[in-house]
Amino acid sequence: MPTKNNINDFNNSWLGYDLPYDLIEQQPSVQTLRKAGIEKRVKAPEFHVTVAYFPDVNLYELSEALKQAEKKYGQSLQKADFNFDGYGVVDQPQGRYVYFSPDPDSAPQAFFLKDFLAQFPIYTPDKNCDDLHLSVGGPDPFSKSKPRSWPMNNPFQANGRLVFVGNDGKQFRKYVWQGEEDGFVEITNTTAPKQSPDNQPRTARAIHTIAMFPKIQADTAASFYILKNFGEKLFPGVNQAKVVFWTSLPGGKSAKELEAEGYLTIDLGGEFDHHLANEQLGKRTECAATIVARYLGVENDVTLKKLLAWAKRDDLQGKGTVSVDPLDRAFGLSGIIMNANREYASDPRKALDLIEQIIDLHVREEKRRQVELPQELEKLEQTGKIEKFDLRQGSAELKAAFIETENIAMAGFLRAAKKIDLIIQRRVSGHTNIVTQQLRSIDLRPLIAVIRLSEADKKGIQLQVDESALMSAGRLAEIEEWYYDNAANSIQNGGISPEGVTPTKLSRPEIIALVKEAVPLGTIGTLKREKEQELT
Repeated sequence: MPTKNNINDFNNSWLGYDLPYDLIEQQPSVQTLRKAGIEKRVKAPEFHVTVAYFPDVNLYELSEALKQAEKKYGQSLQKADFNFDGYGVVDQPQGRYVYFSPDPDSAPQAFFLKDFLAQFPIYTPDKNCDDLHLSVGGPDPFSKSKPRSWPMNNPFQANGRLVFVGNDGKQFRKYVWQGEEDGFVEITNTTAPKQSPDNQPRTARAIHTIAMFPKIQADTAASFYILKNFGEKLFPGVNQAKVVFWTSLPGGKSAKELEAEGYLTIDLGGEFDHHLANEQLGKRTECAATIVARYLGVENDVTLKKLLAWAKRDDLQGKGTVSVDPLDRAFGLSGIIMNANREYASDPRKALDLIEQIIDLHVREEKRRQVELPQELEKLEQTGKIEKFDLRQGSAELKAAFIETENIAMAGFLRAAKKIDLIIQRRVSGHTNIVTQQLRSIDLRPLIAVIRLSEADKKGIQLQVDESALMSAGRLAEIEEWYYDNAANSIQNGGISPEGVTPTKLSRPEIIALVKEAVPLGTIGTLKREKEQELT
């Protein structure tokens, strides 16, 4: 940190807010410009909104000015949320220059700071642009005015962190603003985040409060969930910790001082701030959730794999939901988080609780699919309660399996994880269900026909129905044990709740024999074609 005894003079310098490179490059508006030939002139993977440019500046004096600014503003100026909803174009002989303009109601920290610094001698008016803007591509004219000219068709938001970049006469150096107490902290490409080596035990620290930004994000929500559910050993009390929402650290205290008092901060400085970690690494590779998971030693936990990948993609790439389908985007979790932030702006705990429950459901399901169901499948194989065999229907080669288990999730697991096309699941009670991969569109009509005939024979009754009725969807009055669901393409003897339904009298060998006999008689894809005809 610059001090009176460590005065740094810089030239050709700027102060501004760093923005996520990947998030901006992947915006539809930017992609359109790139296709039109508007390229970024400075090829470094960075974007920023310049607050002030300094031909010459003393970093200590700038630090003092920022301290005064924070006192007057009453809050930290470390971060700012920009909503870019306008743009401008400057045509020049050497090419077209394009910039994006932030909504004046967004990023109040940046607008305040620019106006505040303009009052100081270190600010050179004729060397500075009057308008905050984001240079997107083309030759920058460095003009004094870059006003918002037109509204954007695809506005977007980006979070920025206050940094200073300047030439000390030998090289360009970069500093991140850590607030009034810590001032500027230099960032180098060789400095790794300050974390204990993996082979060193960590010291447990009692926690009574978790502090985070009031605007819930995928990354902070995932970090919060992992800390609560996996952090009790290293942070006793974190599972029941109180949650507070801050936009800056209170009382002029650093994150380290607050942690010593029992507070744990997420993305507010300290060891779980991924902005600082990425600055220290010199590249954007970490999000808060990955840092938290690594600290707790659960970064390789299979139940967290998708959660961490989602949080990282959402934060670093701005693509929590990849699909361009409007329904997928509307009901994707990242979109729901944005809706929750708007709905519960005055009570962010409600938004956090909602997202926490959804994440918990996902992690529980991952535990079932990645841990519990594979373990149960291994037991079924060891005890002979699963039998796999191959089938054909027309030109389609099918994989089938008979399983004896009470676990209603096993059939879905075999379809999704083991790519089994047809599963026969039998319970201890004898209730037996046949489910299929719907995308394969297996024709089950010959199978339901022979099952009904065989069940009638076991019951000692003579069915007085034609072939069409034997293959019909639904249930036959004489054979109430079996229900053919042509929507789900399954044959059910009680389904997942067999209460009130008589179990089949057919044995395991008999049902397998009927499947092997009847499935090849069907016409693959018939059900799919029938549904397509209904829609036309």
